Amino acid sequence: DLMFILRRKNMSNICLCNKVTKETIVLAVKNGAKTYEEVKEATGAGAGCCRGARCKGNIEKLIDENK
Repeated sequence: DLMFILRRKNMSNICLCNKVTKETIVLAVKNGAKTYEEVKEATGAGAGCCRGARCKGNIEKLIDENK
């Protein structure tokens, strides 16, 4: 089912350490988070054991795409 696949893609974890989803990050951006640090503070994404080494680039891309 295409809708399931699309929903699943939007719910995929961007921050693997803290299990923060793409949807959560996009929501934070739409609610005013404009920088990686603001998204990190709002969602916990990038604050896990790797300190953003795996997800920072993806978070910054989502910020740019959803300004």
